[in-house]
Amino acid sequence: MPRPNFLVAGAARSGTTALIEGLRLHPDVFVTRPKEPHYFALHDQAIDFRGPGDEDWVNKVVVNDRDRYLSLYDAERDYRARGDGSVSTLYYAERSVPEILRMNPDMRVVLLLREPVERAFSSYTYLRLRGMEPEQDFRVALADEERRRAANWHHLWHYTGMSRYADDLEVLLDGLGREQVGVWFYDDLQVAYQRVLAEVATFLDLPPFPQPPTLPKVNASGTARLDVAQRAIRWATRNQAVRASVKRVVPFRSRERIRSSLIRTDVIPPDTAAELEPLFADDLRKLTTLVSEPRPPWLDRYAEPAVGT
Repeated sequence: MPRPNFLVAGAARSGTTALIEGLRLHPDVFVTRPKEPHYFALHDQAIDFRGPGDEDWVNKVVVNDRDRYLSLYDAERDYRARGDGSVSTLYYAERSVPEILRMNPDMRVVLLLREPVERAFSSYTYLRLRGMEPEQDFRVALADEERRRAANWHHLWHYTGMSRYADDLEVLLDGLGREQVGVWFYDDLQVAYQRVLAEVATFLDLPPFPQPPTLPKVNASGTARLDVAQRAIRWATRNQAVRASVKRVVPFRSRERIRSSLIRTDVIPPDTAAELEPLFADDLRKLTTLVSEPRPPWLDRYAEPAVGT
């Protein structure tokens, strides 16, 4: 069976789907379907997440068996780059790294990181939009995070937990080496999508894209412009037969373009953002020691001044 040689490992709500969909357009790249089998994080684990919607959105999707995971890869063609896009790989790095090394010690890992408060809020609005997040107030949902984790709600509900990157990145760097872990930022992906894709292709030892992809609108979060339309999308998504039929007829990018047109982007209130920023200060200070320049402003301001400046 062919084995993966790259992973887009996170962070969640940081543009990983947009990156994956761009990589899919490269003729030498194969990405699994589902995009997120969560194998490296959850291999050989009993899968029983219990948050709202977790049964359909996670439990039924996880591929935790090695042979079944490898069967996701196309064996009929020798792609230069083969991988998946599970954001859980970063979040559960201590569990992921040993299995990555067993699978392929030369694995390349691609990370996209986002300003942590924005990332947490995006995760919250994403789950609200899909009718799963029960709290109307973001801060109330944050206050409930520890209870949810104890009750085994899956990782996307870990709003602050998934916005802390440094310790997990350190595990990846220590286990795989810096030359096998590439870090990019959501900020750059939004303004220089083709450049980031080209850099990732180089990191994966791929030739240039024959035709530079454009930034797709995928996995949008926010508030529904029309409640009735959003309710119809939720119903279709939860109905397995309807969902499968739509997937066969309507391409992924077209489905996401329609979905995005029905969403109004929400911005976290400045006072809430200011209140939450200190939660991540220590993590960001450590992160600056692990990530080389250039860094986005939200991260660079935590860097220690160079000696002599």
